[in-house]
Amino acid sequence: MARSQRKKKKPIRVEPEVDLYDLFGAKVGAEMTFTAEVDARLAATDLHQVLAEKKGRKPPTLREKLRTYPPPQEELDLHGTTGPKAETRVAGFLNAAAALHIRTVRIITGKGLHTEGPAVLPPIVEATLADLKQSSRILHYAWDKKHRERSGAVVVYLK
Repeated sequence: MARSQRKKKKPIRVEPEVDLYDLFGAKVGAEMTFTAEVDARLAATDLHQVLAEKKGRKPPTLREKLRTYPPPQEELDLHGTTGPKAETRVAGFLNAAAALHIRTVRIITGKGLHTEGPAVLPPIVEATLADLKQSSRILHYAWDKKHRERSGAVVVYLK
């Protein structure tokens, strides 16, 4: 579903005679600071139990993270683009996609079948993506058919 087609939630209207303190479980006149609220919540739990549970969790692996990503949501086709222009277009496209909260994109480079000699765009695009990954602007990228030489597109997973 496109972003513009999503239904916006309407705000809830509360009648003036409704006591918001009762509605949200707060006590009248008992304004708690954030620190006091956190202390009150933590006092109700065993701190040692919370820490033990936290230590037992392992951070998710890259494979586990990528499972949560959707299939490519947008594509950039670089057919007929020169090398320097491709670098600029890839960086701009990924910045725009990140600004729109798009998580997965496909960049089509082509296999270089219509050029004399080796393909020009795949190594340039891969170098650009490697730089973006090193600077932590993207999470991961993978060629569609596992190898750059056999694939004409790369899937990029944005942070």
